[in-house]
Amino acid sequence: MREQRRKLMIPTYVVLTFFAVIWITPMLLALAKSFQVNGLDNYVYVLTYEKIPYFNVIFNSFFISASTAIIVCLIASLAGYAFSKLRIKGGKIIYGALLACLALPSAAVVTPMFSTINKMGLIDTHLGCIIPMVAFNAPMMLMMTKNYFDTIPNELVESATIDGASTLRIWAQLMMPLSVPIIANVLVLTFIYSWNDYLIPLLMVRSDANYTVTLAAQYFVSGTFQSPSEVARIYAVMILLTLPSIVVYLTSQKWLVSGITAGAVKG
Repeated sequence: MREQRRKLMIPTYVVLTFFAVIWITPMLLALAKSFQVNGLDNYVYVLTYEKIPYFNVIFNSFFISASTAIIVCLIASLAGYAFSKLRIKGGKIIYGALLACLALPSAAVVTPMFSTINKMGLIDTHLGCIIPMVAFNAPMMLMMTKNYFDTIPNELVESATIDGASTLRIWAQLMMPLSVPIIANVLVLTFIYSWNDYLIPLLMVRSDANYTVTLAAQYFVSGTFQSPSEVARIYAVMILLTLPSIVVYLTSQKWLVSGITAGAVKG
């Protein structure tokens, strides 16, 4: 039996190795090219670049991404609990309408989104980026949390209700502790999606002081032609700007896997 399983696993490892090579190769090439010409001096140049301070850019992206992740987590968990465990008149219609928003790309609502944020006086602010990111990430995370809450027996909620627990208390003291995997999943995915977002910061940010990582790299591209040293610095920029999100993803990988698989099957 063990030999049979090993033989069956060989094709799986071959496929996984093939895709791992495809995904890792560009990163290794970028890392290698970042050390060309000037070596570590490329990283020193990026870290000490006065026009766009590296740590200020990282802070902007981290603050926006973390704030978006926390707000989305609260909205998705509360709404997911409501759609999963509470009897809401027209709940299925409302839930279906929210999921329909997943088919709407952010580029399709650029004009009304910019107009709304502009009228609110939030252009070139962190909040001006957070609000649209919350709006675009919430429907997907709502679907994930609702599917996870569906796997929690209704009898637990009914027992808590009979004991006199309020709706918010059941959500806070029963549902949330039982849903740590999906909560962590929502936080990490929303953080990464917000960190990598380019369109919303491009529309909302104006001053250099509020630049995010997706906007900062353009300062290191001087034109259509770059010298070898400039190319190496661009690669160094890409490595440094993506490093925090890679660390977040790698350190939370087990939560991502458990969160996705736990809500995959209802019952």
